[in-house]
Amino acid sequence: MVSSLSAGTIIGKVVKVADGDTLTIVDSKGFKYRIRLAGIDAPEQDQPYGKKSTKNLRWLIFNKEVTAKYSKHDRYGRIVGKVLAGPKGNIFCLPTECAWALDVGLEQIKAGMAWHYKRYQKEQANEDKNSYSKAGRGAKKKKIGLWSDENPIPPWKWRRDKRLKVLYQTCMEKAKGCKAKKYAKELGIDAAQLKSFLDEAMKNEDEGIKRAFEASGLEEEEFAAEFKVSPERLKSIIKSE
Repeated sequence: MVSSLSAGTIIGKVVKVADGDTLTIVDSKGFKYRIRLAGIDAPEQDQPYGKKSTKNLRWLIFNKEVTAKYSKHDRYGRIVGKVLAGPKGNIFCLPTECAWALDVGLEQIKAGMAWHYKRYQKEQANEDKNSYSKAGRGAKKKKIGLWSDENPIPPWKWRRDKRLKVLYQTCMEKAKGCKAKKYAKELGIDAAQLKSFLDEAMKNEDEGIKRAFEASGLEEEEFAAEFKVSPERLKSIIKSE
């Protein structure tokens, strides 16, 4: 049974780790909660260190009792929150009461298994924001984990580039305003060129914008900023039939 809440604190046992920043817990009543670690962004499974990040998170928390403090959900229905893990085997100490409890997101950053997700740092408490940022700088300086690569690609850029390719294909195949013949010879799969192509395609074509948005997987705010579409216009296009 999967449950969703608006805000608060939940305690449960970790029964699944999907990737380096997503887990599932079960509380004492048997309700399941999918949780996205707040303040971090781990490598995608198909990019370098993606599987290692997942493995590290599993090692940290799988089968352990954790506490999640949260105030929002993402577009996939997951709770977005700070997760604390108590010491394994200590039944007398809840994670929120233990001075030595682990901030799971922070540990992922320290291990070089995730980035501090600064896009949403305004949603963090100042103490967390500062400690996450410091941990990220430390891991980078020591070249730990993903920072051992010469040019590590942030997962948000990795996702964007993949989405641009999907958008390109969608635009070429379906959107009337894409002017495929005019641009096909000029454009490769380079992200900057693809973005320019899509910007041009969407200037006067609402249907192109709608299809591009549906294919992107982005939040409305992110899509509007990425492709320079006014939030009001995007909302109007999405709601139109």
